Amino acid sequence: MTRSTQRRDTQQTLLTRLVIFTVALGGIGLSAVAGVADLLDRSGDVFVTHAIDAPDAIDAKTQQTLLDQAKSAYHRAHQIEPWQPGHSFRLGRAYEISATTLPPFDEETQKVWAAAASSYRRAVQLHPANARVQAALAWAALQSGDLSGGRRAAQATLKLAPGDQEVRFTLSRWYLMQWEALNGEEQRLAATLVRSGAREQPERYVEAAWQLVHDPKTVRKLLPIDLPVRRLLLDKLTEQQLFSDRWAEQAVYPGLRVPLSENGLRIISQGQMTGRQDPPSQAAAGGAWTGMVEGWLSAGLTATVDLVLPPGEVVLYIPIRGEAAGGVWPTLNMTLGGQGLPLPAVNEPGWRTAIVLLSSRGGKLPLQVVLTNGTVIQENGNFVERRATLGVVRLLSPASLAQKTLETH
Repeated sequence: MTRSTQRRDTQQTLLTRLVIFTVALGGIGLSAVAGVADLLDRSGDVFVTHAIDAPDAIDAKTQQTLLDQAKSAYHRAHQIEPWQPGHSFRLGRAYEISATTLPPFDEETQKVWAAAASSYRRAVQLHPANARVQAALAWAALQSGDLSGGRRAAQATLKLAPGDQEVRFTLSRWYLMQWEALNGEEQRLAATLVRSGAREQPERYVEAAWQLVHDPKTVRKLLPIDLPVRRLLLDKLTEQQLFSDRWAEQAVYPGLRVPLSENGLRIISQGQMTGRQDPPSQAAAGGAWTGMVEGWLSAGLTATVDLVLPPGEVVLYIPIRGEAAGGVWPTLNMTLGGQGLPLPAVNEPGWRTAIVLLSSRGGKLPLQVVLTNGTVIQENGNFVERRATLGVVRLLSPASLAQKTLETH
């Protein structure tokens, strides 16, 4: 081998080693950069977790500070690795969480939603085939007022992953949020998404439909026929005192009816109306009270009214007004046929109407009320009595609703 050949081989070997060393050094540098970006993502995740997992333990200002710190971390991670969609997606999520803590329809809130949509849009550009990123963009764009952009993202989401649970839920909310503005085809698509998802996650879908669609009858049509779903809806109708819709549900789904107790009387729920709210016009008067003196119930007296209940469910509307003495309000105990009924506390002036939903075999039952802490005391040189008065009890039942409908027509 000649000296020139040896020299050339030596140069090639050195060059090869230099290339390997340079590549290795570059790889170490890239790994270090990736490690810093990953560390920033992790710190941002910690800030977000603290902001959303303990909202009752921190004030609104602290929560926003934590979210701002998360945004800063995600933004720096994006600057280090602008080709990674995960950083932009996390940044969009932080903006979205921040927007949900602000007053709805506020101008500042709209700006935050727009920032969320912008971050999600950047993530979509980097990874357009990710259905969850597209779904997040659809929701944020809708909230920021970008309807066309939101629609494009929603359509892309459906094509990419229609069977993904989270994607389906986000799209269902997207459609429900603008239900009245949808055309017929879009409403049918939304109904299909909701019915499919509600069978798998009934609580989430019932809550979303109830919150976003403000017509109970539409919500009833949207949800599937599965009894677990209908029971959750029945609870919503009862909480909002929509008893006619409750009974319509039970007529279609008899499995939702509440069984009677052994004594033939079951208390299902209780609530109250305050101020000038009146019972429904279909509620019939239950009779006059006896046992009160000049319309007032005092210590040692028992107010009684005999109620004729239809079999099945009935709602009692019981108006109550109390007068305090010595800074203490009257306490009432109420029974129907000997069984105690729950009553709201009387703790301020004015009328309130107790609402009791119950089921019974029907028949004539005495409704009785006693005042357990009635007394007469002297205040400012005058004698004051702690007492209560009761208004006319009204009864609402499926039969009274049907009768009123017949009279109207």
